[in-house]
Amino acid sequence: MKNLALFALAALFCLCRIVPLQKNKVVLLRRFPQWGSLGALGDALDKCPGLRIVRIENWRRLSTVYHLATAGVIFLNDGFRPLAYFPFSRQAQIIQLWHADGALKRWGCSVGDDFPEAKRWTAAICGHESMRAAWAEAFGMPVECVLPLGSPWIDALTAPRDVQALRDTFDTKHPQCKGRRLILYAPSFRDNDSHSEVVLSRFDFAKFKQRFGDEIALLVRLHPKLHGQYTLPDWVVDVTLESDLATLLQISERLVTDYSSMMTDGAALGLPVILYAWDYDEYMTHDRGFYGDLRTLPPGPIVTDFDALLDLLEKPDNSAQLREAYVRFHLGEPDGNSCERIIRAVFGK
Repeated sequence: MKNLALFALAALFCLCRIVPLQKNKVVLLRRFPQWGSLGALGDALDKCPGLRIVRIENWRRLSTVYHLATAGVIFLNDGFRPLAYFPFSRQAQIIQLWHADGALKRWGCSVGDDFPEAKRWTAAICGHESMRAAWAEAFGMPVECVLPLGSPWIDALTAPRDVQALRDTFDTKHPQCKGRRLILYAPSFRDNDSHSEVVLSRFDFAKFKQRFGDEIALLVRLHPKLHGQYTLPDWVVDVTLESDLATLLQISERLVTDYSSMMTDGAALGLPVILYAWDYDEYMTHDRGFYGDLRTLPPGPIVTDFDALLDLLEKPDNSAQLREAYVRFHLGEPDGNSCERIIRAVFGK
């Protein structure tokens, strides 16, 4: 039934190809919950005269097939299997931005998944030269098709903003946080579903509250694959569905994660990062693991014991050198001009 639906979409795509290709039409196909680099690039494209920008969030509409068949350029931020069945014009450009930065967790073809739709992509854009080989392996595409032009998301994330105004707005929405330090906890999923189900059981919420009382407001942001699996304590602030990740990172005092690519976002902002990697050895040997040994170049201290995590949260941060080295390797020196480089490479202007 699934293949039948894909072939039906392909037939509709062929029918839409009767309409001439619109070279000035740019489709932004969002497949991941956050816009990230796709949204930041879209904001820059809006300022380019002569381009028609079509943003697609609900890809299940049949109009999506029409827009894909008639667009001169398509940007997307995740896999989209139907593309493998669509006979695109050779003049069309299909460019993968992905939804995370850095050469971190192994994913895609590196862990046995496949991207048959990657044969339709004309390029993938990554944040730095150090990422190219890992991304090429993950997508199963030639390394020369992975272009290290920078990350629009990192540029947007690190752009100057009025942090106090952001905090005031957040406190209005979450009045229980007013006057309290904010710690953001963002664990990632595990490929083994039974392992994913115990992720938050290793975070002792009662002990955290006993240690810090009303001094700290704990914000929890779950990965989409974890969302809905847990009932958080009523005093915890669930920010999983908050759309503005940049604000959460900018107003938080520290980021606690395990293997989430948000560690790259936090490090780029200069936000102290603590890796609570209680299952490090298991994750590296029997789960996704990393393209390199995370222990050799972490963005902050790694702890496997919950009490050690609480101790670090009580002490001043002294991991600035770790963050700086991490950012240099994964992102180079972000200069805020990623969108300009991408637009020049794709449109020649």
